[in-house]
Amino acid sequence: MRKKWWFLIPFILIIVAVAAIILYIRPTKDLDLIYTELDWKAKITQMIDTRKPVIQINAEEFNRMAKQKLDKYLAKGELPAQVTGAEFKQHGNRIDADINGRWGIIPFGAKVAYDMDFSGGLIVLTPVHVQIRGITLTPEQLGLKQVSVPPGNELPEMIKVKDMIFHEDSIEARLSLNWLEIMRLL
Repeated sequence: MRKKWWFLIPFILIIVAVAAIILYIRPTKDLDLIYTELDWKAKITQMIDTRKPVIQINAEEFNRMAKQKLDKYLAKGELPAQVTGAEFKQHGNRIDADINGRWGIIPFGAKVAYDMDFSGGLIVLTPVHVQIRGITLTPEQLGLKQVSVPPGNELPEMIKVKDMIFHEDSIEARLSLNWLEIMRLL
């Protein structure tokens, strides 16, 4: 009878270890992928009022835009896990993303850091590191790759983003445009 119990102890330890890992990596914040689109007409009107071909994106607007871009990226199905929620914070050219997701049936919460650059008319996002509750992983370990995103797809065709300046908590998009065409929009 005693030998049967000794046989079960390794299985019980494995089950306890797996349960502990699942509890450890579960999300600590409630996050979603809900966003509202920016009011680009108001941004363009403000640009006309100031007579400067520049649009400012603040922290809250950046979070909304990043969720929108993430939602479109997720539709491609290229990530190895399902993302169920996100929150983005921009600090200069660094993006810190809190991500909730599922890997199979296992829920997880992670912090992902990206370096952001504007090059060749694209925003280039390079993953730097991933942290899951203090455990740092490399992007390669999770299959994360550099992503290039065209800025300004939401803007009218006659407005092109020519440069982006990353401030500590905002982004300044410098534009090239035809002022006469812009006036016709409004």
